[in-house]
Amino acid sequence: MNFLTKLNAYRRLGLRSLRDVLIYRLGLKTGLHPVLKIGAPAIEKGDFFKAANIRPNPPARSGIWQNGHWAFGRKITAVDTPPDWHANILTGKCSKDTRQPWHKISAFNPELGDIKTIWEASRADWALAFAQNAASGDAAAVHKLNQWLRDWTENNPAYLGPNWMCGQEASLRLTHIILAATLLGQDDDISAPLQSFVLAHLRRIAPTIAYARGQDNNHATSEAMALFVGGLWLNRYGKGERINAEAMRYCDAGRKLLEERADRLIFDDGGFAQYSIVYHRLMLDALCLCEYYRRRWDAPNFRKAFYKKARAASIWLAHFTDTESGDAPNMGSNDGAFFLPIGSGGPRDFRPSCALASYLFEGRTRFADAHSASTLLVWLDIKAGTAKSPDRPNSRLFNDSGIISLSKGKTRLYMRLPGGKFRPHQADALHVDIWHGPDNLLLDAGSFSYAEADWEYYPSTAAHNSICFDGQDQMPRLGRFLFGKWLKRGATEIGDDWGQADYHDARGNRHARLVKLVDEKTIVITDEISGSFHKAVVKWRLSERADILADNGAENSKMRLYIHTDGTPINPAQTAGRKSLSYLQSEEISVLETEFSAPEKIITTINLV
Repeated sequence: MNFLTKLNAYRRLGLRSLRDVLIYRLGLKTGLHPVLKIGAPAIEKGDFFKAANIRPNPPARSGIWQNGHWAFGRKITAVDTPPDWHANILTGKCSKDTRQPWHKISAFNPELGDIKTIWEASRADWALAFAQNAASGDAAAVHKLNQWLRDWTENNPAYLGPNWMCGQEASLRLTHIILAATLLGQDDDISAPLQSFVLAHLRRIAPTIAYARGQDNNHATSEAMALFVGGLWLNRYGKGERINAEAMRYCDAGRKLLEERADRLIFDDGGFAQYSIVYHRLMLDALCLCEYYRRRWDAPNFRKAFYKKARAASIWLAHFTDTESGDAPNMGSNDGAFFLPIGSGGPRDFRPSCALASYLFEGRTRFADAHSASTLLVWLDIKAGTAKSPDRPNSRLFNDSGIISLSKGKTRLYMRLPGGKFRPHQADALHVDIWHGPDNLLLDAGSFSYAEADWEYYPSTAAHNSICFDGQDQMPRLGRFLFGKWLKRGATEIGDDWGQADYHDARGNRHARLVKLVDEKTIVITDEISGSFHKAVVKWRLSERADILADNGAENSKMRLYIHTDGTPINPAQTAGRKSLSYLQSEEISVLETEFSAPEKIITTINLV
């Protein structure tokens, strides 16, 4: 890869981000980083929690971790004892680094598989399920919760092994345990084992927040959440003056980081720097938990600028969330993050997060009539106001987020725009997602995995409803999470029922796309392509298998799709593609492909059945 291409990409990442990451990596390599100087405290033995305060009319509980082990939104095994914390939860293959200092372990071990399969069980979302069971009257659930926590601490001594590698993973684990205390009605009574558990995590997270900040993604918002909530909790209910003073330092650091990250990473239009629906939810959940506990424990307000950005982020997610199913477009990177599995909803139901965020930041409660949302609010002792439907105008340009949104009746169209302030994680410029009610008719591939075989396919141009020139991505790949020669957005316009945008890639090819929502049942997409390409392929990724029609189209039970030109003979063909709605899960779908060898104007008409 051309050195100047790499240099330009690194420049676009920002000098501060590069500095933070470089200092962190050099510090680990030389042994001088402050995180290597923290002592490894022993977590005290004993019960973390006592018997739960039983709720008189408990709402529906989370479905995860009931009678078995769960991972990435699905049940893995019926075994009900603690998992092997160092094993790939899907394959059972075990890490050999259980007693290695965390910073000496590689996150990409081909023999072991995706490191997230190790981390998943240690995120401790099981603690939420067990706490709910206990609060619902299951007398054995607190014993089970204590047993699993003791097993985890015994098999994961502080700062040794893969489960201490990532500050964000430690943050999610810590916050889940604090939430479990809340569900049990015990967040005002911190036991000695629990206090030492919290301190060990805060001391691991705090020294590496500059590295998290340097990545300009959800890591820093998660770590800010853990520092603020964990520090605030210990300062209020911890035992010992020295502990309270140390806790307040963490709380202040978390507050400062959270406000700074919200200001930088949330756009004025409400979008998030990672250009991802799932990671937007994870970021917003972190902001919600900070505000929720700030109110619960009567701490000072955040700055006004924080609330302005949080409100915008709340409105943004609600805009893309389907009222009927709670689902949202699978656009952007997706590692299956599902931070608040407390109500009755699943990983693809975004309504609970929208309800919580709108209650905290908008002064109204969206989706409160949805069972999945209302059960989350009840578990958090929130009395929801009147249910409000999302405000979804006929057309909207999210200029900073890079999305055109069109809506008529139950039909919605979203088009990804090229260009942006932050790094692109997928080569998905001018990708189109089409929805009719809860049905995603033309869809994104998702992510599947960041480490397993075929990981490069899912973020590629070939895995999106766009045009692929000469079988190459719109931008050259420089690494696992970095593209070079970032696209620049051309002229972008929007009307009441239409929108258009274009780009030129580094090889001189141009793609311009006009999308028009004629009515609730008719969509017209016009593509103009030019350049020195040998082959351009228009790809339409269908949610259901289709029959090829004689007049240059395809038909299935939900739509008919026709492709026309100004006279150039075309021959659409149905090929196989993949989609991944959940991490490390995928299934085959049909893709309608049409090849062109010269500049052309292509009109695709979609009639919904």
